Amino acid sequence: MLDPLVTMADYSTKRITRSLIEEVSRALKSIDAYGSVEIYVQNSTVTQITVRNIKKTNGFGIKKGFQKQ
Repeated sequence: MLDPLVTMADYSTKRITRSLIEEVSRALKSIDAYGSVEIYVQNSTVTQITVRNIKKTNGFGIKKGFQKQ
């Protein structure tokens, strides 16, 4: 059980707060070159923000002018 003095952040989708915007902003900034941010909502409340960083392996990110031999 939570301590009564501890308050949870208000992440309502009905009334978007600055703290929710800052949390989403931090998630976006944590992505390196490629990735995604997923926002999970239950009962009009953001319950989870998931960040995925993706490493491209199909040639994206290889500098132009570089050719395989």
